[in-house]
Amino acid sequence: MKITSDQLAALQLQQKNKARNGPDDGFAQALAQELDSGSEAKAGAAMTPAGPMVRLDQALQAAMLNKPTEQTIMDKMNSLLSKWENYSQIIGEADGDLREGYTLLADIRQDIREVKSDMALNPGQAQGLENMVEELDILATTEEFKFNRGDYLN
Repeated sequence: MKITSDQLAALQLQQKNKARNGPDDGFAQALAQELDSGSEAKAGAAMTPAGPMVRLDQALQAAMLNKPTEQTIMDKMNSLLSKWENYSQIIGEADGDLREGYTLLADIRQDIREVKSDMALNPGQAQGLENMVEELDILATTEEFKFNRGDYLN
């Protein structure tokens, strides 16, 4: 059996730690043993450099950027209402494209979920929209039910 320099270095480090610790250093000794056993397991593996540390102000700034503002919620609501208008025009036509209507309805349902999640993240913003979004969700569910029931067959 060959003794490699990594194994020899780990053994020397372990002996040095034992010699340094006194008899009443129970926790320190247990910690050193755990650290040594971890370093022995990693001795053959290449050490990967640690990634850059994220500072607290950077983390807070990133969290604030991910938090939707009232303006983004209102923009999503505007887009949602425009999609409802397009949906009603497609369904209202005598020769309307039902596939396009169903796809648009699926987009509407997804937008409603996004608006609800944004409003949940910022409960104080966009007050008064909760009822409207809930009504739009009920309307979307009803329209999907009508599609599945076959009310819009040509």
